[in-house]
Amino acid sequence: MSTVLITGAATGIGNLTARAPARAGHRVHASMRAPGTRNSAPAEELHRLAEVEPLDLHVVELDVASADRPVAAVLENAGALDVVIHNAGHLVTGYVEAFTAEEIAHLVDVNTLGVQRLNRAALPHLRGQGGAAPSSTWAAPSR
Repeated sequence: MSTVLITGAATGIGNLTARAPARAGHRVHASMRAPGTRNSAPAEELHRLAEVEPLDLHVVELDVASADRPVAAVLENAGALDVVIHNAGHLVTGYVEAFTAEEIAHLVDVNTLGVQRLNRAALPHLRGQGGAAPSSTWAAPSR
C-alpha cells in the first residue's frame, strides 16, 4: 500500500483521481483549500465515500501557497508519503489585456511556484524513504 497526496481534489479531475488509488487499496490524502468552509460539500462527499466503500481516504487542507504543514500532517497520519500528484491549479479566462499584472502574477504563483513549494516540502521525505516502487498499480480515470 502506498500513501498518496493529491492536490486540487475538491472538484473535477483531482476529485475523481483521488478515488482511483483509494479504491485500489492505497491510503489517499485528498487535499483542497478550505474543506471546512468553501469546499465543505466535496470534503463531506469524500468523507462519506470513505465510510461507505470503506476506503483509506482522508481530506487534508492544503493551499499550495504553504505546503509544509499539510505535508507534515500527512506524514504524521500515515507515517510515510510515497506519491504526490500535482493537480491544483488556477485558471482565468477572458481577454488577456483585461487582467492586471497582479492577477497574472497570482496565476503564475499558484500554477508554478505552488508546485515548487509542494515539491520542496515533500521531496526530502520521498528521497529519504528510498526503496522500490510499489508493486501494485492503478490508473487515473478516463473520460
